Amino acid sequence: KTEHRGFGFVTLAEEELRQKAINLGTVRGGAKATSTKKYTIYLRPILRNDTNDEENKEKQICYLWASFRCPYGNECKFAHEGEGGCANKEPSKKKQKCFAFKKGKCKLGDKCPYYHDVDKAQSLTKGEGKNNGDGETDGHKTLPKNEKDCINWKTKGKCRKGDKCPYRHEESVRDKALSKKGKRKAGDKEKNRQPLSIRVFGLNYDTTQEDVRSFFQDCGEIVEITFPRFEDSGRSKGFCGVLFQSPKAVAKAVALNGQELHGRWLSIQEGKMYLKQWQEQQEKQQQCTRVEKTEVEEPLVGEFGQKVKKRKTHGYRD
Repeated sequence: KTEHRGFGFVTLAEEELRQKAINLGTVRGGAKATSTKKYTIYLRPILRNDTNDEENKEKQICYLWASFRCPYGNECKFAHEGEGGCANKEPSKKKQKCFAFKKGKCKLGDKCPYYHDVDKAQSLTKGEGKNNGDGETDGHKTLPKNEKDCINWKTKGKCRKGDKCPYRHEESVRDKALSKKGKRKAGDKEKNRQPLSIRVFGLNYDTTQEDVRSFFQDCGEIVEITFPRFEDSGRSKGFCGVLFQSPKAVAKAVALNGQELHGRWLSIQEGKMYLKQWQEQQEKQQQCTRVEKTEVEEPLVGEFGQKVKKRKTHGYRD
């Protein structure tokens, strides 16, 4: 396949179709397989095999000018004649200031794309802003270090350099910094959410869910009780979790730690009851005890099939 040159000629059968195509002006074309960008096709009338100079001049007229979309302006290679216009360019954004020019060392000069402030340039070229030796400049005063506050002292309330620090250490500045720190810590503590659940251990196996509810009834409103039971007997497993509606109720419930219920001393803690993890730990312990029971030494068999006891070694190896 040969690549096209970016233009083509179309001959239409009727003049009406030709006029419709000219009125369209532009047509949105397709895109290449390797890109998503669609191309715009520009339509304009043309006459072949004409040697008149006037018609040749018409061929050189800018067709974007006629649709008021010529972006080149006076630099356009084609003629701008008749009704038409150039595209309105957006106003350019404000240029940034040249940092090299602020120091008086911009090598690009007028070719620099950044903004050059004339007042600062004059001040730098005339030598303004230089130190006079008394700690002052023509534009502003510069304080000595012993009159400036130490940044660490001002923000953290302490300085590692101590007396060797060249900057100023004032107690009033330090007190302000420490008070700010205290407020931040107090705010962080307030943000921490207070628990609404408790864990209860040491329950009697005959204790029911209603007994637990009546035990914590005076503390506050109870939302939910997680009460695990054995599958075969339906009795309590000896622990449970209680969810309250307010943290004040949790504080009252924790205050009951060590109280007696059905002849057992209860252990009450703040926090959720992670039932799955607790049950997994218990299952692991039960499996370990079962394995220990099954691992019993098999009896030794003698030459004629009789049972033989293993003799003690008394410190000697077999």
